[in-house]
Amino acid sequence: MGRIFKFDKDVDTDQIIASQYLLFPTIDEMKSHTFESLDSDFASAVKPGDFVVADDNFGCGSSREQAPSVLKALGVKAVIAKSFARIFYRNAINIGLPVIVCKELHDEVNAGDECELSLEDGIITVNGKTYTCTKLPAKMQAILNQGGLIASLNDEAEESESAAVTAGEAKHGMTIAEKIIARAAGLSQVKAGDIATVTLDRLMSNDGTTHLTIGMYEKLKNPHIADKDKLVWIVDHNIPSDSPKTAASQKKMRDFAKANDIKFYEGEGVCHQVMMENHVVPGELIFGADSHTCAYGALGAFGTGVGCTDYLYAMVTGTSWVMVPGTLRFNLKGKLNDGVYARDLILSIIGKIGANGANYKAMEFAGEGLHSLSMADRISICNLCVEAGAKTALMEVDDVAMDYLKEHGREPKACFTSDDDAVFEQVYDIDLSTIQPIVAKPHFVDNVVPAKESLGVKIDEAFLGSCNNGRIEDLRVGAAIIKGKKVAPKVRFLVVPASRSVYLQAMKEGLLDIFMDAGAIVMNPNCSVCWGSCQGVIGEGETLISTGTRNFKGRAGHKDSFVYLASAATVTASAIKGEIATADMV
Repeated sequence: MGRIFKFDKDVDTDQIIASQYLLFPTIDEMKSHTFESLDSDFASAVKPGDFVVADDNFGCGSSREQAPSVLKALGVKAVIAKSFARIFYRNAINIGLPVIVCKELHDEVNAGDECELSLEDGIITVNGKTYTCTKLPAKMQAILNQGGLIASLNDEAEESESAAVTAGEAKHGMTIAEKIIARAAGLSQVKAGDIATVTLDRLMSNDGTTHLTIGMYEKLKNPHIADKDKLVWIVDHNIPSDSPKTAASQKKMRDFAKANDIKFYEGEGVCHQVMMENHVVPGELIFGADSHTCAYGALGAFGTGVGCTDYLYAMVTGTSWVMVPGTLRFNLKGKLNDGVYARDLILSIIGKIGANGANYKAMEFAGEGLHSLSMADRISICNLCVEAGAKTALMEVDDVAMDYLKEHGREPKACFTSDDDAVFEQVYDIDLSTIQPIVAKPHFVDNVVPAKESLGVKIDEAFLGSCNNGRIEDLRVGAAIIKGKKVAPKVRFLVVPASRSVYLQAMKEGLLDIFMDAGAIVMNPNCSVCWGSCQGVIGEGETLISTGTRNFKGRAGHKDSFVYLASAATVTASAIKGEIATADMV
């Protein structure tokens, strides 16, 4: 028996454990800050055997494994919710923390009620009433039973068999996602819901979690790396380091990479931009220890965010388990109008389907309208799909993608398109000419409205950068708008190129001079205020308009601050006006 601690819908990982604590050396040092912005007494009040009960979409946002880890470290027996965000759910399973889907429980119980759980039977009992919960797939139950994924590395527990399609079943058409997983699993076919054992093509990690991965690696009985050439490590979140703890965690990462001959980038840019410029090719299956790894779908690669336990297991074995996602298909037609950008398109889509509208799904983009979108547009779209809960995002590889590959000296592994008889869970037809400038209001990415409905909101800071909108094309848009003008008094306008190559190109084109002359603050390539634990964090009561990835409560600094998301054009115009504005107003 344990007590219930009750939470509402859309509790994000920033609220479970805020970004400023992620670089603490150990989970034990982090756990006292669990749910700090939602319930400051939680960490001291919760006891071993207690339960967290939540509404829909629990654990949305970042891939930080620290979120389920601090709950487990505090002794939480299980998290029970109407639904879970995919990465939190997977991370919890992999560390041995039960996560239970029960649609009825949250609405019928109170905080402090006593709860009893029979995990094997799928039965929850509260106040004498029993509730039936959704049973876990056999593979996931097996991971829980052995105490988490890493236990199999130390105890040499046998891997459970893949549940993928076996020979003799009828052949069916496959989606792009299914084809990539089938190739990585060495199978002729897979379908949505199958669980397959795959060989990973590439593994990316950054300074947000790698120090924890190294700590777990060093505790293994037989630590080794399956294929160091597949590993890419990137310092991008807090660079240059902002504290002794950050410096220590980055030194740990730097020293380990050198000792093990791992490809290592420091000061080169935000991880996903660096990966797109240097590594990603069509047809690959890539695990990244960052939720926005789905950006790689812009080049027809299956990129998906994972936690550090997942990453460690793949690093040691070269393999992992993957549940094949169903696919939502987005057929694009026409072109975006002048003054409307890919950022407006993807925010519109997220607003349409909701923050968990693509949970555990692949979002596939195709159609003649796709050909009108640049690679920068495509990266921006795929990068943000995780904000609808997507496991991955994928685009058909066309001449635009192939030209990008050739420009960067790479060849595709395989270029896939969905079969004519592939099964899509839902199909959306989108006329690009109908999209208009969009703003996502606090505190959810799906809280979208036409930008004109937010005009006049006073701002304290504007941010042009991030893995979503810090490319040279975005800087060109901003520079064209602000040239010859000035940043509004008392407004801080941060301009942060997404990579060193973008920075150098912007210098060559004179864009940085334009921003500096206007009064903007130009920074080195890094995640900056987007992740709320580095340069430019905002204070109590302040408002930020941002091209970053998230606007969760407290995401960019103080828990009582406000973040609006918009395109590079709207952000720049707002910096000039000192309030939310569109480019045609300046």
